[in-house]
Amino acid sequence: MSHQPSSDLKFRQIFDEHHDAIHRYTLRRLDVEDANEATAEVFLVLWRRLDKAPNAEPALPWLYTVARNVVRNRHRGNRRRFRLVARLGSVREQTPAEPEALVIRHHQELEVHRALRRLRPNDRELLRLKAWEGLTNRQIGEILGVSDRAVEGRYSRALERLAKAIPQASTQPKPSPRCAAEGGER
Repeated sequence: MSHQPSSDLKFRQIFDEHHDAIHRYTLRRLDVEDANEATAEVFLVLWRRLDKAPNAEPALPWLYTVARNVVRNRHRGNRRRFRLVARLGSVREQTPAEPEALVIRHHQELEVHRALRRLRPNDRELLRLKAWEGLTNRQIGEILGVSDRAVEGRYSRALERLAKAIPQASTQPKPSPRCAAEGGER
């Protein structure tokens, strides 16, 4: 999209005037990393829809509406990611609020993301569409050009590959050296 200098000025004025307010809004609703990304996303929407955005002062309610939608999308994405991790058995459905538990959960989520990156692109996309986007088999089938039944089988196999790609140390306790020498845990 090509903007005129007057559009660039409009964007800059709105950004300078309201960035801090929008960033505070997202920080009150998301962790720091997500809040930073959400704030950037809000201003990307502004840039793309600059011709529809109100000028300077009236822009703030419009920006809050965009921010509200972006935050909701982030929360949905986080819930989907958490459900995917929970389905793989690496965390419980309810996460304790203790810092140690949050660190462990973050580590487990990173392992799931790393494992996803090791999968074939088609498996990654299928898992994301199903678990993160919450689409039905029929919707995924339309996107991928396959039947509902094919989606079900591919999803099952992709989940198996994902489970295998996650380091076993994160999902199962290691046997003690004594147990390992005796042939495993009893």
